[in-house]
Amino acid sequence: MSSRSALEQSLRRLKPEKHGTRLSRRAASALPFLSASRPPFPALLLDTTVYIDTLQGVQPQEVDLALRSGKLFHSTVTEAELASLSGLLDPRRAETQKVIGQVASLIAMRPAHRILNPDREIWREAGILAGLLARLQGYGRNERRQALNDALIFLTAVKYGCAVLTRNLTDFDLLLQLDPRGNVLFYERG
Repeated sequence: MSSRSALEQSLRRLKPEKHGTRLSRRAASALPFLSASRPPFPALLLDTTVYIDTLQGVQPQEVDLALRSGKLFHSTVTEAELASLSGLLDPRRAETQKVIGQVASLIAMRPAHRILNPDREIWREAGILAGLLARLQGYGRNERRQALNDALIFLTAVKYGCAVLTRNLTDFDLLLQLDPRGNVLFYERG
């Protein structure tokens, strides 16, 4: 399939021309929360928020249960987001090396056969969704980058039949509104 027809196919599926007004985040009661689910959980693709909460020791009990009992998948996108801390954190601060060590250990624990990598189709459609969000929501440069990362994670989960596990209610709710093929389970910190 040529790149042009692949793009046209993605545009037919996502229909960016059908969206012209700013999206609003839905009420929490309208969103699928992990706390309303019981094992067995669907296959879960973990968002970066899960790793951050794990590192900080603040994940809720239902997330801990899902991490212990679920079939977990990991994204190369979340690895990049976590690895960016190595460059962002001030190397002169005493705690920086400890944090980088914790991140490195967390990344090393991810089984290679459970790591999902966005392919060309996912990248293309993530670009469309991120651009659509940027236009509708009036995103600036940093928000556009984050929207692309979230769209990559979201569409990777779609392709591999996973639910994204995240506490990022706003961005993933907006992605669900734009592409209802997705499956997301939300959680909130207590």
